[in-house]
Amino acid sequence: MTDRRATNIHWHEGNISRDERWRALGARGATLWFTGLSASGKSTIASALEQALVHRGAPAYRLDGDNIRHG
Repeated sequence: MTDRRATNIHWHEGNISRDERWRALGARGATLWFTGLSASGKSTIASALEQALVHRGAPAYRLDGDNIRHG
């Protein structure tokens, strides 16, 4: 099997280190990616989780694919 990695995609370091971001936000980041069939409840679960996290004082943001495609 041949390793066919894209040659036009490059990692760009930010000006803020991970430790600086953690200290500024008071929390460590994580990404949860819900996958599944259409109309299987992904957005419903994600919305409920976002609300629960925010109510506990955790910074949270739900990025829904439908909203991205909508513009």
